Amino acid sequence: ETTDSSSLFGPGRLTMLANHDTAAQMLSVIIETGQGGLIVVDGGWRENSQYLLEQLKAKGGHVQAWLLTHPDTDHVGALAEILYQHSGEITIDGVYYSFLDDAWYQQKDAQVASMVSYLKGALVNNSSVAYLVSLNGTNVVFLGDLAQSGGEQLLNDVDLRSLGCDIVQMSHHGQTGVGYEVYKALRPRICLWPTPQWLWDNDNGGGAGSGSWRTLETRNWMVRLGIEAYYCTKDGDQVIE
Repeated sequence: ETTDSSSLFGPGRLTMLANHDTAAQMLSVIIETGQGGLIVVDGGWRENSQYLLEQLKAKGGHVQAWLLTHPDTDHVGALAEILYQHSGEITIDGVYYSFLDDAWYQQKDAQVASMVSYLKGALVNNSSVAYLVSLNGTNVVFLGDLAQSGGEQLLNDVDLRSLGCDIVQMSHHGQTGVGYEVYKALRPRICLWPTPQWLWDNDNGGGAGSGSWRTLETRNWMVRLGIEAYYCTKDGDQVIE
């Protein structure tokens, strides 16, 4: 495989979409392979489905792999909407996910359980919840909403230092996600923040710092790790080439 050292993704491109429909947090990433195919990570709320669909069509409409980190509505709602309402408008070769038993979601959150049931009606493939996508020699790690305990399990199960992580998606939108040790082990050069302005500022309506979210703590971790670049959806759609 020939790599282009002057570009992170060679002929490909990574786009992290902002929420153009509401102020809510979400995660939606489109990776163009440079060979006509697309890889999608999550996709956002049901309200985001039309914008996402338009973006996919503009990029050729051929999704080779759709990776789902977990079935919260702010991550998988758009895919559910597309599968049920617009399935004939794009091509999806495979959807990859790993869901627990329905009863587990029912005990935790009835809304999530409802989305799981809804989404399962249109899905067939199965895979894992944390993903490493490699393109042009650049490795991107997607953590979804992995939290502290999940991050510790990941550290125990995987030699994160060996992954050669260049880019990491900040877990749980950069607050109350995985611990510092996970990011330290990954040692990324670039961070993807799927984070709206209010969450970035920890603003619950009373101004910056007025909320209880731990975004600033995570931002300080990235300073400690010497991260070279931040891409945050508070600034709109983020494109990396």
